[in-house]
Amino acid sequence: MGLKLKGILKLKYKLTVLTGLHIGGSKENIEIGGIDNIVIKIPVLIFENNEIKYNVPYIPGSSLKGKIRALLEYIEKPINNPGKPIAFVYDGNPCECGECNICKLFGPHKSKSLKDPIRLRFSDFYPTLDSINLWEEALDGLYTEIKTENIINRIKGTAEHPRHIERVIPFSEFQGTITFRIFENDKFELYQILEKGINLLNDDYLGGNGSRGYGKVKLELLFNYSEYKPIDNYPYSTKMIKNLDDIKSIFAN
Repeated sequence: MGLKLKGILKLKYKLTVLTGLHIGGSKENIEIGGIDNIVIKIPVLIFENNEIKYNVPYIPGSSLKGKIRALLEYIEKPINNPGKPIAFVYDGNPCECGECNICKLFGPHKSKSLKDPIRLRFSDFYPTLDSINLWEEALDGLYTEIKTENIINRIKGTAEHPRHIERVIPFSEFQGTITFRIFENDKFELYQILEKGINLLNDDYLGGNGSRGYGKVKLELLFNYSEYKPIDNYPYSTKMIKNLDDIKSIFAN
């Protein structure tokens, strides 16, 4: 390693839920009678106006990171085997070569051969206050909907084995940050791989049950809310990111 850190690019994103979203939680933490699959929730969420909400659905940064990485590994290739995409080289496991762009961005699997600093950090994504107000109004004070599903008996044509799945409703919005640590010699192409992964996510799904229509989302970068902090100017002199050209110039300098 030994690369010099140039600066910190803090990219603010908005995630809009387009179809019911289910990212599973644990029944041991929150007891909800009669629900087979609950969504993950944060016990307390405090907003800037000091308004407090309890047991609020959120999107773990690990869920976003894992999904974006998995999609990219269907198309990116490891350094030591450029003939096949990563997903097939490692039998469905994440890359562990420690040298390819995926390892640079996300880290090698199980940190077996870390040859470069890891660039990306994913925050948890929390709902906006407007979304919580939407939930309270549309769901009679609740924050989620309960969807009932069944298995159809092929002979009898009857519904059997009902299950109840908790979901975040469409048009909910979450916000969070992807932090990009930029090191010397990093090229704009490295950022473009992250951008490609986000586009793949927008064409796929997040969370569980995607084959049944769940988890369609739109993740988009919020310009004018994102910022760059060059290390050479410490204490930081923050530069706001207004457009894609601003990001290009950071990598070029």
